[in-house]
Amino acid sequence: MRALVLRGFGDAAVEEVPDPVPGPGEVVIDVACVQPSVTECMLLAGEPVAMHAVLADRLAAGPTRFGGHEFAGVVGTLGPGVEESWAGARVTAVETAACGRCAACRRDRPDACPSPAILGFTSPGAFAERVVVPARTLVRVPDGVSAAQAAAIQPLAGAIHGHAAAGVRPGDSVLVIGAGVMGVLHTQVARHGNAGLVMVSGRSPAKRELAKRAGADLVLDAAGDVAAEVLAATEGIGADVVFETAGADTFGLAAACVRRGGSIVMVSVLPDQARAPLARMRERSVTLLHPRSGAGGYSPGSGAFEHALRLVGRGDVDVSCLITHRLAGVEALPQALEITRDKGRYGALGPAQVDLFDWSRA
Repeated sequence: MRALVLRGFGDAAVEEVPDPVPGPGEVVIDVACVQPSVTECMLLAGEPVAMHAVLADRLAAGPTRFGGHEFAGVVGTLGPGVEESWAGARVTAVETAACGRCAACRRDRPDACPSPAILGFTSPGAFAERVVVPARTLVRVPDGVSAAQAAAIQPLAGAIHGHAAAGVRPGDSVLVIGAGVMGVLHTQVARHGNAGLVMVSGRSPAKRELAKRAGADLVLDAAGDVAAEVLAATEGIGADVVFETAGADTFGLAAACVRRGGSIVMVSVLPDQARAPLARMRERSVTLLHPRSGAGGYSPGSGAFEHALRLVGRGDVDVSCLITHRLAGVEALPQALEITRDKGRYGALGPAQVDLFDWSRA
């Protein structure tokens, strides 16, 4: 089969690789649609964000496959022990799965598992024509949800998890810093959840307009005095919860906008040595939260993916508004990486998707 192979940072190409073979409890999925995440694009380019050292070590040993956890497809080959009902099912998969063997897993704490399997990171992902995953991570895609929508569901599951981790209470004021993919999804989850006043800051006029359509009450230009406008909108108190989705440079802004005793949820991927205004946060008793996985923890059975798919199926959350670039064929994967990493240059609002086949005809 054909798959994306990384020979060095910034050197990725589609090559012929062996077909995957499912082991016990595993399935092979024919990939219908896949999209790169921004984090994957940063890592493949060599930027020093989380897991950079791990990928560098792998590349030092030779070419490797990396990335591809946001996808949808049709279950093909079943491994030993997998129920026949999965054959031919339209699915996506939870990207993170606890090992099930360690002390944490035995104590029913999969979120504390020290060695979880992560699709595309610890095993080859869906930047390929076919991918093998544990059957326990499969999530059925309901009728009415397209392959493109299902491939975009993992970031929405992450947003759902972030709001659960923050414990947003009825009427809480929420500030979302950044109006990119995660910013728009967090805005929609806040609007359809418990939040009261929903504020969003962003640099791009197009993305600010998207945030407004997503349900933001107040959309702020990131080039202005965001902190002053947030304080004015909250009568000098500050936001109850701040979701930081724009990167390490806005950590200080998050601390300036959150209320005393409030919470900051770090959604964006930070470099190893990110600067943080810890003294101010300590003085103001600010809680700092780091949601760990789009699955809602390291538990495939968490339900975050299923809930995300229901929200999309009902029309409560629109992921299609973020899909502006769709390419055809596995050979387009390098182009999708380039578009996703430099969305501004290409006028993309979200990741570029790659369609491998039409699953409605499968």
